[in-house]
Amino acid sequence: MERKKDLRVVKTKRALVSALFSLLKSTPFTKITVNDICTEAPVSRSAFYTHFLDKYDLVLYGLNRLHEQLFEQSETRSVQEQLRHTLQQVHQDSRMFANLLLAEYDGELMALLRRGFVEHLERRAHSATLPQPRDISALFYAVGLAGAILQWVSTGMTYTVEEMAACLGALLPEDTRIT
Repeated sequence: MERKKDLRVVKTKRALVSALFSLLKSTPFTKITVNDICTEAPVSRSAFYTHFLDKYDLVLYGLNRLHEQLFEQSETRSVQEQLRHTLQQVHQDSRMFANLLLAEYDGELMALLRRGFVEHLERRAHSATLPQPRDISALFYAVGLAGAILQWVSTGMTYTVEEMAACLGALLPEDTRIT
């Protein structure tokens, strides 16, 4: 019985995050209400408040799920492939990312991208020639990649995914690139 309850909780949270991200594709975060999210989900307000304090709590939970989605298969990708995958996902959901930036979630988005790239680069550090200390080198590249991606979103994505991937990929250490 407990397993079914856990599955319902997972499904409810997933529905709420999906509803929020769907709404963010057309509506600024500041204009989205808990009622809007519940209607889109469809989930009752009482169920919403059983799992989240407010829409701000939901967006932080959603950003953690987004991190998992962006970097879920990163073990099988090269750094450049992961970069291209991330750029494609950000481009695909550009309105959502832009609305999160407008709502001043840039710090959270920066942390999400930075954490993903740091973890990815550190996993690959043994085969890459990152300068020592490698954790600082990985952080340097991750912050640069994350910052460039957020700048790309905030300026209306004036470059294509391919242009961004080529430019940022060229800045990575040579042995992390694919040729």
